[in-house]
Amino acid sequence: MALHPQVAALAAQLDDLSRLLRRHDARVWADKVDLLHRMVADSNFNGVERYLALYEGEGGFVDLTLADPAAQAELNSCRTAARAMAQRLAQEEQAD
Repeated sequence: MALHPQVAALAAQLDDLSRLLRRHDARVWADKVDLLHRMVADSNFNGVERYLALYEGEGGFVDLTLADPAAQAELNSCRTAARAMAQRLAQEEQAD
């Protein structure tokens, strides 16, 4: 069965995010994102909720910075896109 297009888009974005993190040696975060990618790709809504939870509290995903300015810009872009997609899916889930 094919994934819902929005779920597939989030899964692809999480995969891109994980690859970026690995390229810049942010392995702990890459491992977390990999796990959530697999959950989302399996249509497990907990992956969406857990991705959004990464932004909570001090030391959360939003606080991650990379040394290379270009990589940081790419991280910010990927992170923002994935968060927006996850929030949209969460809102749709609450509306059902």
